[in-house]
Amino acid sequence: MRPDDILEMTQWDYFWVPGDVRVTDRPELLYYSCPRDTPLLNNVPRTRAEPERLPALIDEVSRAHEKVRSRWLVRHLPAWEPLERALGAAGYAPSVETVASAIDVKEYEPRDVQGIVVRQVLDMPTLRDCVAVSEQAFPGSRAVTEEELARDLENCTKGTRVQRFVAYDSASQRPLSSGGMTLFPALRFGFLWAGGTIPEARGRGAYSAVLRARVDRARDLGFAYVGLYAVTDTSAPIVLRQGFKRYGAMTYWERPPH
Repeated sequence: MRPDDILEMTQWDYFWVPGDVRVTDRPELLYYSCPRDTPLLNNVPRTRAEPERLPALIDEVSRAHEKVRSRWLVRHLPAWEPLERALGAAGYAPSVETVASAIDVKEYEPRDVQGIVVRQVLDMPTLRDCVAVSEQAFPGSRAVTEEELARDLENCTKGTRVQRFVAYDSASQRPLSSGGMTLFPALRFGFLWAGGTIPEARGRGAYSAVLRARVDRARDLGFAYVGLYAVTDTSAPIVLRQGFKRYGAMTYWERPPH
């Protein structure tokens, strides 16, 4: 399979969803629905239906997402044009465009970084550092509750699918950058997410250090690729400079609550 096909398949695994999320999974459609107004939890990651079925499926999802923002993942392929037209007719619009980006772990060439040390999240203090970095790197992000922190730590320490890393300044021990990786052993793929650096530390190589830690782990596990959906005008240029290759694109189509 091509890396972009694998990337799409990583979005079909819902082992991570919280308990208040309802999952509807059948061959033609996979979607999540949740009372919380969070697009990630009111999301349609798989659509496999003939064009004449699309209006009925979109209506089903719209009813499930009635009072929250609704999101569909749509790849940039000719076969998906009927879905784009049907979504547009139903009040959805393109929101965020991403680049399907991946790299063969054997071809990855790490950058030389000095004065940075990377630690895996294995305890609550390191997890709090990880979250603090994300809040500074991505202003406006939703605050994480204590309950969510506890669940995240359990995923990072007792599970086998989620790993997170934090880069620190070697001298001051200040957390500078962080990033996560979800493991898909059956696909031999590591899905990268939430990679970011605090504004005042950018350009020092902290992101590169966190990326190297994740690629090294994927290689140790015998994976073939790591990759992500990189936002076209922000993270995509960064990972492409790190040697990632572009394998198509995917756009979030969203609709506000109604």
